[in-house]
Amino acid sequence: MKILETQSAPLTNYEVLTHLQSMRKRYDAEHSVKSGNLETVMKELTDYLTTTPSPLAGEHEYTDETIPKLMSALEPYDLTKAEMLMIFNIRPESQGVLDTIVEELDMRLDEKQQEEIVEHVARILGRAPEPEGEGEDAEGEEEEMEAVEGEEGGAAE
Repeated sequence: MKILETQSAPLTNYEVLTHLQSMRKRYDAEHSVKSGNLETVMKELTDYLTTTPSPLAGEHEYTDETIPKLMSALEPYDLTKAEMLMIFNIRPESQGVLDTIVEELDMRLDEKQQEEIVEHVARILGRAPEPEGEGEDAEGEEEEMEAVEGEEGGAAE
C-alpha cells in the first residue's frame, strides 16, 4: 500500500472503522486475488473495533455528524484535542473514567462540569448496553452459596 497524502491528524476509532469498511468494499470489488496480510490486518482491526468493550460494539449512536456535535457540546470545557479524541473513543460513563482521560480534571473542572460532560457523552454517543444476565448470575451465585453453607452446617451437626 502506498501513502498518497500524509496527514498528521489523529483519527477516532469510528473514523478508522468507517475507512476500513469502505476500503474493504473497494478492495473486494477491484481485486479477485486477495493479499493474505492485508486481509488479516483488516479482519483483526475490524474485530477489535467491533467487540466489547469497544463503544463501537453492537448497536451504537456514532455517525459522521457525531464528532462535530460532541466537539461543540464539549467546547466550553476547554479540553485538549487528545482529551476529546479519548472521550470519543472510550465513551466515559462516569466521572471516575473521565478522570483517567482528562489531565488534572479536579483542578480544571468542578464536579458539576464533570457530570455535565458525562451527560453530554451519554446523550450524544449513547450508553453502553448492559451485559446480559449480569443480575441473574449474581442471584444464582448467592443461592448456590446459601445452599452450600446450608449443607456444610447440616454436616457439622
